[in-house]
Amino acid sequence: MQRVFPNSQDRALETMREIASVPIFGIGDYEIGRGIVGGPLTQTQKLGEQGSEVALRILKGEKPSAVKTPDVVFGSPVYDWRELNRWNISESRLPSGSIVQFREPNVWERYRWQIITLAAVLLAQAAVIAGLVVERRRRRIAEAQERQRLLEVLHLNRTAVAGALSNSFAHELGQPLGAIQSYAEAAMLYIKQSPPNLEKIERMLTSIQKDDQRASDIITKLRNLLKREDKIETQELDLNDIITNTLEIMRPQALKNQVDLDAYRGDGPLPVSADRVQLEQVLVNLAVNGIDAMRDCDHGKRRLSIRAVLVNGSSAEVSVADTGTGVPPEKLNSIFETFYTTKAHGTGLGLSITRTIVETFGGKIWAENRPGGGALFRFTLPLSKNAEVSGIK
Repeated sequence: MQRVFPNSQDRALETMREIASVPIFGIGDYEIGRGIVGGPLTQTQKLGEQGSEVALRILKGEKPSAVKTPDVVFGSPVYDWRELNRWNISESRLPSGSIVQFREPNVWERYRWQIITLAAVLLAQAAVIAGLVVERRRRRIAEAQERQRLLEVLHLNRTAVAGALSNSFAHELGQPLGAIQSYAEAAMLYIKQSPPNLEKIERMLTSIQKDDQRASDIITKLRNLLKREDKIETQELDLNDIITNTLEIMRPQALKNQVDLDAYRGDGPLPVSADRVQLEQVLVNLAVNGIDAMRDCDHGKRRLSIRAVLVNGSSAEVSVADTGTGVPPEKLNSIFETFYTTKAHGTGLGLSITRTIVETFGGKIWAENRPGGGALFRFTLPLSKNAEVSGIK
């Protein structure tokens, strides 16, 4: 720090300061800031004020010998902060009540308002972040509760569908059980022959085994409909397999209602990421609605078609068409709303649940009327990432 000293006394102090090996002390406060460390100093300003007062009194006629003034004593010790630092003198060693001048402001003193502003901004940001963290936690809890409620509703819907199909399943199950009984009775007759006809007995046992497997498959499909899920398990599935399983589930109901089932599967696999049970639930719901819509149609004109195709190389589209009375045009946009139904004893949840499932897996669903009569439900699902990487066309 360069200093400018205007007079000869100041230049002398400057010279002494430059070559001094010990601290310099002075006698007057006018020397503070000019190279001395400081200390108890004569109050030159106060002396000047007293001198001015004495001069005025004399000018007013008082005799100089009659003018009495109090002695000017040393004021509070004053020190130059820069010289203290130069000579490594700790402020703790200064007398009590000392005044330190020329102190350079610290960071807080220099940037107080900037620091306060920055701290306020950081506190505001911290409050916002904390609020977002709390809100995120609440949202996750709400989403978990919503998923749990959704799983419960999905299970209730499958249970209702299984109840509606129970008569058809019972009839379908009765066929293999009846066949098993017949084959068993015939085998007993062949065993009683002398000698037993082992070749025919073997054929009977083979037939019993096939019908037993058929009955087991029927029970498995019904059990899958009634299966309760604790969480949504997404996996890569082929839509063609889902359609095949749905046809097996709906065949007894179609036979009971004299409905012809028709399916068109893609030439190649249509892999999507979804939950198998829920995806089958979508197709079963749409198929049940289609069959119900054809109850008043002539027996030879009841046809339910399920079709799956690849769209734009990035998604799969499934359509379920019937030959029923169709959907009133003004209701096409509302049939997927919760509790909307056209059935006397319907719950209004089937199509709403169907839309929820499709949208959960990144798809969309809509309905339209066929030009020749009947309703057409379409939904799309994005192909799985593995399918996009492998370039399925």
